[in-house]
Amino acid sequence: MKTKSVGILISLLLIVGSCTGKRNGNLTIEKKNSLDEYVRSAMEIHHIPGLAVAVVKDGNVIYENYLGNATLEEESPVDNKTIFRVFSTTKLITATGIFQLVEKGKISLEDKISKHFDSLPEAWEQVRVKHLLTHSSGLPDLRYPRHLSNAEVMQELFNDKMDFQTGNQFRYNQTNYWLLARIIEKTTRLSFDAYVLKNQFAASKEGVLFSSDSREEIHNRATRYYYDASKNEFRKDTINVGKRGHPGNGLNISLNEFVAWNRRLNNGELIREKAKLHMWTPFQFANSEDEFLHGWGSYAVSGKTSYGFTGGNLSAFRKFVADDLTIIVLSNGYKHPGYDIIVNDLSKLIFPMEGDADLLLEQQVMKLVLEKKYADAKTRYAQIRLQDPSYDFDNLRWNINSIGNTFLRSDDIEEACSVYQLNAEVNSKWWVALASYAEGLEKKGDVARALQFYEKAIQLNTDNAYNYNPFMTDKIDQLKK
Repeated sequence: MKTKSVGILISLLLIVGSCTGKRNGNLTIEKKNSLDEYVRSAMEIHHIPGLAVAVVKDGNVIYENYLGNATLEEESPVDNKTIFRVFSTTKLITATGIFQLVEKGKISLEDKISKHFDSLPEAWEQVRVKHLLTHSSGLPDLRYPRHLSNAEVMQELFNDKMDFQTGNQFRYNQTNYWLLARIIEKTTRLSFDAYVLKNQFAASKEGVLFSSDSREEIHNRATRYYYDASKNEFRKDTINVGKRGHPGNGLNISLNEFVAWNRRLNNGELIREKAKLHMWTPFQFANSEDEFLHGWGSYAVSGKTSYGFTGGNLSAFRKFVADDLTIIVLSNGYKHPGYDIIVNDLSKLIFPMEGDADLLLEQQVMKLVLEKKYADAKTRYAQIRLQDPSYDFDNLRWNINSIGNTFLRSDDIEEACSVYQLNAEVNSKWWVALASYAEGLEKKGDVARALQFYEKAIQLNTDNAYNYNPFMTDKIDQLKK
């Protein structure tokens, strides 16, 4: 999912295994080669240290690939035993756990959370389980130190103001899934970790566990890296958000185990068809604008709908239910985030749409931006719109913004402004692009134009997304002095 900040603040060896189903069936040599070539290219473009990819069709793993290194220091290669942190893709597991309890009649999505928690503030009275699941609660976001107890964290949340009226809109929020985990624990009398492992991974002996601590030494786990633009190098992630992070970002899993989980989901071993259909039904937000399912995101690619989620710009899980196709991408770092572009492109390579002039224009745009060929990137952008006027550019525009962030963090302000300008021109109604360009112009010393774009961004950010309008208003006041 998207992060809170904007600008600098926003920030091949084919392995045949025996995990589940028939491997590499129904895939021609030509198709396999095109997938191999694409995955290698994507890995180079995004500067990904280690990568694991699976494509599952009709219950069979038709493509599986492991590339790069799980650890850069030891050059330990990624293989079918490598465990990856999937970050927010964990929320799919948490959502499935909630629906397991709903199916058993233990809880209801219509339950007010006051049924499960005592002495809640009056402002929380209308919050129901479904609002936590769909990020429509309006509750303040979880941002409190690990040393606080659960009771102390709850009190801190009580003292904060609601972000918006419950049910009105979507706003990604870690509080929601922490509270879902607490409801699971109160209902089952098991820890969240134990409940999930027992009810979704009972047959798993290894390759799946919970940890939100990147520093923890775990056998076969890939090191999570972040790119330090100021030093032009990858560095080990040291973030530890503790057990409260487990329901939102704590799953660690191998590709084999994720494929097996997907098979159980498909076969009705986790939840039955009725519950799956409910889980994949859009929530009705009061603002009639936002789109989100019950714990899952919905993504359209070349006229096809898929369900899934992306975590930390490092993992992606997507199901094209109508085609019985699932794509899983796991990685351990990046210089330029891939978001869902890699999954989108893999789906296009598997199911090319008739009349597509070029299947992989998004990746071409990224490559051209990285090569600083901005005019050509703008032309490619226009080609995508010409091919499909309804195309969802959300992932691409965030990725371009992130490239600008990388330049800005490395103090290459001119190139950062060039990238931000491109994004603002091709996404002229997207407030984030305009706010990022304003920040670049501010750092460049072009105060007049920075003011202009900050003001436009505020006008476009009608819902005050990420509570960012006050920040931009303060910037305007400072620049006018």
